[in-house]
Amino acid sequence: MYHSRIASDPAGCIPELTCHWLRRPREPIVCILPSLATRNLPSYTVVDTIDGGWDEMSGVNNKAVGADEPRHLTLKIIGAFSASVDGQEVGLGRKAQALLGYMMLSSARQLPRSKLVGLLWSEKEDPLAKGSLRQSLSQIQRELKALGCPHFHADQIHVALDIERVNCDLVEIISDAERGIVHPLLLTRERLTDDILDDLEGVDPAFSEWLAETRPLIHERLIDALTRLLPSETDPVVTATAEAAAKAIHRLDSENERAIRVLIKSHLATGSIGAALAIYARLWRQLEDAYDIEPHKLTQDLIAGLRQQQPETVVRPAPSSIAAPAIALSGSVVSRPSVAVLPFRALSPALEPQFTIGVVDSVVQALSGLKELFVISRGSTMIPASQTPDLRAIGRDLNAQYLLHGSIQRAGDQIRISTELVAAETVEVVRVDRLSGAAADVFDLQDRIAVEVIRSLAPQVRDRELHRAMQKRPDDLDAYQLALVGYDQMFSPDYTTFVTARTNFERAHVLSPSWAPPLSYSAIWHMQRVARGWSANALNERDAARALAERALERNSADPLANAVGGYTLSQCKHDHVGALEQLDRAIELTPNLALAFAYRAAVHVRCENYQDALRDAAVNLRLSPRDRHAWFAEMISAQAHFALQDLTSAIEHATRVATQLPGNQVNLRVLVAALVESGRLDDAQTFAQPLMSAGEIDLKWIATSPWPKPTLARVEAALSRLASALRHGDSKSGTGKS
Repeated sequence: MYHSRIASDPAGCIPELTCHWLRRPREPIVCILPSLATRNLPSYTVVDTIDGGWDEMSGVNNKAVGADEPRHLTLKIIGAFSASVDGQEVGLGRKAQALLGYMMLSSARQLPRSKLVGLLWSEKEDPLAKGSLRQSLSQIQRELKALGCPHFHADQIHVALDIERVNCDLVEIISDAERGIVHPLLLTRERLTDDILDDLEGVDPAFSEWLAETRPLIHERLIDALTRLLPSETDPVVTATAEAAAKAIHRLDSENERAIRVLIKSHLATGSIGAALAIYARLWRQLEDAYDIEPHKLTQDLIAGLRQQQPETVVRPAPSSIAAPAIALSGSVVSRPSVAVLPFRALSPALEPQFTIGVVDSVVQALSGLKELFVISRGSTMIPASQTPDLRAIGRDLNAQYLLHGSIQRAGDQIRISTELVAAETVEVVRVDRLSGAAADVFDLQDRIAVEVIRSLAPQVRDRELHRAMQKRPDDLDAYQLALVGYDQMFSPDYTTFVTARTNFERAHVLSPSWAPPLSYSAIWHMQRVARGWSANALNERDAARALAERALERNSADPLANAVGGYTLSQCKHDHVGALEQLDRAIELTPNLALAFAYRAAVHVRCENYQDALRDAAVNLRLSPRDRHAWFAEMISAQAHFALQDLTSAIEHATRVATQLPGNQVNLRVLVAALVESGRLDDAQTFAQPLMSAGEIDLKWIATSPWPKPTLARVEAALSRLASALRHGDSKSGTGKS
């Protein structure tokens, strides 16, 4: 959000060049942009600093080139700057472009040369700066004169631009808004005012400073004009103009609750309750993450009324034993103490990295088994170990109230582990422990660390619950480390590293055949191979994944990971979504902080058309694992849910983030391409569709075996078919039919 304040003297400019955008209409005001104020903007008064000087400027009384009507200059200052005269591009250097952009947004038609020197050549000596200004002015005059445009003038003292005769995209947008019209560009660009003269921002430090002061003022003026188009809070009717204005405001400022309430009312009027709830959930996450506050009471009351109208089948109530509701959108971040286990520092040079990672992982697993704690996943806490970590910053970044950090030493067969449990906000030490023992007894030491943390943060936990939380260990420490290494390798974009992960799982299974996780990880590996387009036989791959998941459950039916993977493969491979939800509920009951289980359950909810449940579980996954590089899966599921709810903007946003990390993930690309096609962005869709091509055509054979709901599949198939047809007929970029 912009912080609204008016600089008295930005970039060293005279006060009358400051744009006072935030005044209310019909108040006395000094020095508003003439370029804006004279374009049907009667709310503002223009003070012209010129006393007859315009007519005295060089060449103003002469006719333009030729006897024809003067040609018009058009400036595009949103995004990349461009200047044209009746459609012919004007070739200008960056300083000359910045000069014209500044004059268009300044409050005077005429400016002294000294001000332009200070704005655009602030780091040069005065003679050199003046010489550079002369070159830029000469270039502008020469280029415009050649195209028959007489609107720019310069003499020895002043520079002038006949801005009333210049067309400008930003001027048009603001003029429309203040006349009650929502310009289409406001509905297609996010935070449009951030893009003003975007490519010229670094042209000079003084210019950058002026630009940083000017953008928020323009932003606030636009918001103010658009807000006047919104209905009152008590008016239940949302007109088309009001809805367009609310959408425009939301694109300018996604935290503007007045606009969000109008959009919610608009969705209610059309029966799109799911879309309304999706907007509300996104707002809550933004406010919570950025400011740790709730939405306004008016917004909460409105959404409470929406939920009362929502059909019972849309939201599937979670079993009472599941801890997820404690993480539901609420005023406080969570009602349970939240803790993150940071990487332990290795104080012995010969200590293997896998050993310290294993200690952290084991402690996280033990803590995660308790519903009394909210435990951030290991994938989000594996930041580089530091001698002096900024614990306050880490706590804020991970949204954790408590942090456990420490060090490990090894001498021969003996190890010593030192830990500190601290309150992140105050860095107050809650508990210090030093444990030592034989390396062969490392699992017992890890359990003792977990027990001491639990005793400090959740003293109500009984011994029986503690014993249940301590999961079954492998028979061999090397098996444990191989499984951890393989899990990280499995998500590498490099195929060779990906294949190595499967080898490590097999080796771990050989060393500890009764331990379930290597089999569960192998099942995930086979599903990943299909999703990332690396499998020659997807059907056989899925069968292998399901068989491995079943073998893991045979080894240990109480293993939470085995239940999570078993549930997901039941849905993915057998399309038994009801049975899958039951097994995933069981996994979360066993380990209420298992991020992967929430992600998998979100995927199954999508297949059951429980889209709000899917978004909720995906949000829990991302809360448990805010910095995990594997968070792409929850992002992908969020994209699918938003696509089903017709929220194409959010679907594209989530799916694009996944595509950036995993460009070959075909499951994600299908939703991304479909959403882009439905949004009319065929060129972008074509760019992302390349991995979906087979023999010059978009592959649609997967639809026959997809577990997605039929309405979603029908939309995806229609969108992909439309793109395929466009490619065949050459309606998009040429040469795209080849993969």
